[in-house]
Amino acid sequence: MFSQSIPSTSDLDKFHKFLILGGGSSGDSSAKLLTSQGKICLLADKFPEKANSNLYTEVLSDNHPQIILDGIDCIIKSPGILPNHPILIEATKRQIPILSEICLGRIFYKGPIIGITGTDGKSTTTALTYHILKSKFPNAKMGGNIGVPLTSFCLEPLDLVVLELSSYQLDDSPNLRLTSSAILNLASDHLERHKTMESYAKAKWKIQDLENPNHKLFVNPNFFQFFTSENKQKENLHLIGENQKYFVSLEPNFVHTPNHSYDVSKFPLKGKHNLMNLCFAIALSESMGMNSNEIQNSFESFTGLPHRFRKIDSSKFPNPYKEIQFINDSKSTNLHSMLSGISGFKNGNELFLILGGIPKTEPIEPFLERWKELECPVWVYGKAVEVWKSEFDKTGLPVFYFPDLPSLLKDLKNKIDNTIFHTNTVDSPVITKKKKGPNSLSVIFSPAGASFDLYKNFEDRGNHFESLIHQFFV
Repeated sequence: MFSQSIPSTSDLDKFHKFLILGGGSSGDSSAKLLTSQGKICLLADKFPEKANSNLYTEVLSDNHPQIILDGIDCIIKSPGILPNHPILIEATKRQIPILSEICLGRIFYKGPIIGITGTDGKSTTTALTYHILKSKFPNAKMGGNIGVPLTSFCLEPLDLVVLELSSYQLDDSPNLRLTSSAILNLASDHLERHKTMESYAKAKWKIQDLENPNHKLFVNPNFFQFFTSENKQKENLHLIGENQKYFVSLEPNFVHTPNHSYDVSKFPLKGKHNLMNLCFAIALSESMGMNSNEIQNSFESFTGLPHRFRKIDSSKFPNPYKEIQFINDSKSTNLHSMLSGISGFKNGNELFLILGGIPKTEPIEPFLERWKELECPVWVYGKAVEVWKSEFDKTGLPVFYFPDLPSLLKDLKNKIDNTIFHTNTVDSPVITKKKKGPNSLSVIFSPAGASFDLYKNFEDRGNHFESLIHQFFV
């Protein structure tokens, strides 16, 4: 039974012995915060041998809930722990309070918080919003699902906090009393936990605080395909998208809000999906009192985040490879994210697309339709080969399969060389319809699957891709 409201610090004073369920960065950060307040912290984890035992009075396996919970006053749950974990079931029977790490941090931090969620673009929009607001609120911090736990800085006297919030974090938390919030989009993801799109949407919806008239919520209208709410008509709910008061226009590129139009032609991140992210960031920044000049002067210096549709610097590559646009989008862990990234490409563009990893439970048809529009070659590696091969082969489009990235990129380079130098052979055919030269070619690594088949995480995967590009093309 998760708390239905944020406890006060006096409520927390009643608890002395805490169980951290699930280590990792959020669990360890919670333990550091609680021990600084004179609390006792135990850890229950699936892999106790990997724990930072210096943070805990005792480290236990999470296999024995009856024994572990004896004497425990409160549980701090890490977001990755499933709600049906035996310890949580037993704790509910015993009426032991269960708090999320985000909720614990919110007990201590009393200042304004901006919260950002959605299926895709959360990290980029969070970092972009923080980047813009930092010019007006220099004593601000960014955290949450982007990798910095709120509990690690919630005691600091900050101007403002910008949080990326996952569906797991929101599902585990009560109303977080956010100043402004955003739901960027919603697409099939995490259904192994949420089971249905409606349940997934309900978890995201917990970011809003529309009963508070001072709260502002910005939502992509596609969200309401999966979930309806009577709060949809609230004056403090604002829609962002086509035919709305907040929208993006292309050629020329502008972001429009009810009171201003922003020239975004010099915004460094390309693609309509990034302009939509910028539109949300601008709306959130306006909600915090920033004026149009302050905002306009801030976003042009944003360079993006590593592994999120970021161009690899090829300026020092030898000719003709320096003209190729190599894109590292390793953060793409589902098809919807990948499709957002390639949304700006058209049939006839020279595009080589690399997919791989462990596919999520989501429909494949939208990608197949988009692929047929683009008619681009696709390279696939890892676990995704056995999952997607039968469907991909039915398309009749150029597709190549490999066990890993090194073998894939070796083949891809050979085909690029054949395309550039016109060395067409039967065994290694030229696979583009028009030879426009390397300056029109984009090689996009956007796996659309989880990284854990071959890598520790998406960062490890992205770093390996970049090192291989330098190995093969320098």
